Amino acid sequence: MNIAKYIAWYMVKHETTTALRFKAYTAIKEKLIYLEIKPGEKILETELAKALNVSRTPVREALLMLEHEKLVVCSDSLGFMVRRFSARDVEEYFALRNVIEDFVISLVVKNITEDELLILKNNINDGKKVVKEGDIHKIVRCESEFHDLLYKIAKSEVLFETISSLVDKFQIFRALALSVPGSPGNSLAQHKTIVDLIEKKDLKALKKVMRLHLEEARGKVARLPGLLL
Repeated sequence: MNIAKYIAWYMVKHETTTALRFKAYTAIKEKLIYLEIKPGEKILETELAKALNVSRTPVREALLMLEHEKLVVCSDSLGFMVRRFSARDVEEYFALRNVIEDFVISLVVKNITEDELLILKNNINDGKKVVKEGDIHKIVRCESEFHDLLYKIAKSEVLFETISSLVDKFQIFRALALSVPGSPGNSLAQHKTIVDLIEKKDLKALKKVMRLHLEEARGKVARLPGLLL
């Protein structure tokens, strides 16, 4: 094999390896976020590899990436497991999110356009449909989209830099809170109130409702049996 062919072969092989790793990483992370594999559960590498139609190597590489992001943990005796959060973790993540959301809604009230307000209202309408359907994947996705929209409407690069490493944990806590019976409908009603207050530009009332929204979610996560350390 001449050098040009070797380089071409190596580049194709490298790109394929990277693509398989990313495929495994994305699929496993989605399973964590949507609680298909719950906190504290063992991750079965062989079964994942079979389900994703890949070898164990990209699965193992993906799990190492997720371990670095502190979404999974690994022990010599048990292998990889989904991270279980402590009560203190829950308190601190929600306290941090409270500060972030307080900042976000201040910017949203200041920067939102009519078109962006309409997008938020459309999200509420979508939420009504998915809550009625009862599909937890769609519910979590719609709820996450609502908060992602607020972050985008805030129009702050510093905000995006700050939350980039936190978003996945926020989504897991969101899914845990929404897994409690009755939570999706209640959360959607609060989202509707938030949008109404954004439209009125009533920042004082808006901050109060957002804090209530987060405090209720924190309480639900903290009371879930067997999922926290």
